[in-house]
Amino acid sequence: MAALVSCLTNSYGRFGPIAAIEHIRDAGLTHIELNIKNHGVPSFFKETPLLTNESTADDIQRVQDLLAEHEVQLSSCNITSGNPLDPEVLAITKQKLDLASQLGVSLVVGGAGELEEESQRETLYQHLRELGDDAAEKGITYCFETHPGICVNAAGMLRTMQDLDHPQLKLNFDTGNINYYNKHANVLESLHEVVEHVRHVHLKDSFRKFKDWNFTTLGEAGGIDFLQVRFILEDHNFEGPYSLEIEGIEGEPDPSLEEHHNRVKQSVVYLRECGFFD
Repeated sequence: MAALVSCLTNSYGRFGPIAAIEHIRDAGLTHIELNIKNHGVPSFFKETPLLTNESTADDIQRVQDLLAEHEVQLSSCNITSGNPLDPEVLAITKQKLDLASQLGVSLVVGGAGELEEESQRETLYQHLRELGDDAAEKGITYCFETHPGICVNAAGMLRTMQDLDHPQLKLNFDTGNINYYNKHANVLESLHEVVEHVRHVHLKDSFRKFKDWNFTTLGEAGGIDFLQVRFILEDHNFEGPYSLEIEGIEGEPDPSLEEHHNRVKQSVVYLRECGFFD
């Protein structure tokens, strides 16, 4: 069976999810990971969101119509909202889970949260268990991003998985973020350590340098051995979704839509060479 490979909609930068939906089949893909944004909060990538936590049933229908028009399906939704230690963020995340459920996805990606002091850990865990229980009712698995906080590295991911021990709380492993947020981390060793808990993957290339924002066409930086990433995951029966995440290069002029699309297309060609497709 071929792996499910999709594209995170922020790979189209300021042109956003509509551009991703309109162009992704030309790149050789049929699925996207759709961002659901925080209402009223400007996006880092400056795109206009299709959905926010305050979207309505009519908004959902418009997205479904757009997907059907372009014969594109959802692999997952990205509902990153902030630190779920904060009760307001927890509430927003639950709103997004409801929208993801209406869209029919079985996987979402979101933050696991951060601690200012160790005494906050049990409160954060309580909030995450609430998310896990809410996700379970909707038939969704919530996958923690490789972001600063309790899931920033393999050790943190393992502790979080073991402490929570919740069937609907799993990991999204980001191949670029491991080195961006951690000095001297090894991507393949980290993946080996946590692979049994991984249910979603962000494929992001890098030069494996700490705080180096260079996340462009897969295979271009060459720091990530995507073939070995595939081998490790396939050895544990992972079939996707693998979601392309192409966030550009810090300081570069804003790429055109054509440049964004070409980066996605070239990345798909590279992944095909690495055996991600039949």
